[in-house]
Amino acid sequence: MNNSRFTSAIIGMQYVSRWNEYCPRYKDNAASHSFRCASIAILIGIIEENVCGNELDKLDLIGRALLHDLNETVTGSIKHVTKKEATLVGHIRRLENEVSRDIVSRLSRSLRPHFTQFIVHAEDDSYIGGLVKAIDSFDAMLFCMREHQLDGNPYFRTKYESLRTELAASAYSSIRWLLQASEDNEGVRQFLDHILNLDLIERWGGSFNLIPDNDATHSFRVAAMSLFNGLLEKERFGRETIDLYRLLGKAILHDIVEGVSGDVASPIKKSSAIVQEAFKQYEEQVAQQIVSALPDMFHPQLTDFIVHAKDDTYEGELVDIADKIDALIKSNLEMRNNPHYAEKYYQQLLHIQHHYENPCVIFFLAYILHDLTFDNFVR
Repeated sequence: MNNSRFTSAIIGMQYVSRWNEYCPRYKDNAASHSFRCASIAILIGIIEENVCGNELDKLDLIGRALLHDLNETVTGSIKHVTKKEATLVGHIRRLENEVSRDIVSRLSRSLRPHFTQFIVHAEDDSYIGGLVKAIDSFDAMLFCMREHQLDGNPYFRTKYESLRTELAASAYSSIRWLLQASEDNEGVRQFLDHILNLDLIERWGGSFNLIPDNDATHSFRVAAMSLFNGLLEKERFGRETIDLYRLLGKAILHDIVEGVSGDVASPIKKSSAIVQEAFKQYEEQVAQQIVSALPDMFHPQLTDFIVHAKDDTYEGELVDIADKIDALIKSNLEMRNNPHYAEKYYQQLLHIQHHYENPCVIFFLAYILHDLTFDNFVR
């Protein structure tokens, strides 16, 4: 058992580049891509239920969309054309499956069945597996659309048109609905733009960063860590009341308002009680505007996920915990190259130790942080 292997994998996702051979205007990586896929999966799950009348397991859909590319931390981002090459397709699938199973095998036994579904079987031949593949293509279309609109690279225009044609003929009516809505409905289009552009919101401004970070990669890590923590507490510590779907939705979309407001440093936001309350009200107002612009069927769940992401429920607290743990991990990664981050690391560690007694926090401090810190100093 080595649960830190999963944590290392979610950290490593931002180092797996996408589209590099085509020189995109905006850099992309597996973490940002997976965040966007999970966000799109939230919309698709709601559409499946409310438009298509299909009651599916939305947690399964979103978990798969979030973690479907985790094996790329070992295999790298293999080009689509290579994956489809007749002499290689079988070997590539076998290797990806082996890597995925290895990641899952390091987890606590109680977590393995869930993460086998999310990682190993993410894109299987089931209805949900097919949806995840279509969502992957939908995100690729959005990325190519942004590139061809803002740059003159002809590859991305051709790829965008090809993907749009493919999605317009999708076997999934929810995918076709979202494609049409993305072109006809201003609120849906703006929401997808917020998701797509969250990778442009840089984090940790004012500090020298060896490892670049943005809100999309951060949101991916927070979501993956929240899912791990929620399942750990439910399966290993018996906290049956955790709503994992709500937890994951909140974690994925908790920073979506920063696409409008930007990433304001925490010391500024919390410089006084008055300032803190003013920022809180502003961000809630922005979040409500984002949700209100969407069709009515999205309002109840997305209000909970975005406006009340870190509310007083236990799910809201777990999102806050994952957010703090991610800041601790970031400081841990940076501190051997920048002494400034050593102070941030110990401040964050003290805050976590003194404010949270949740089982997932104690587990992280006892079993995962040591391995991450050890790796930091010996590699």
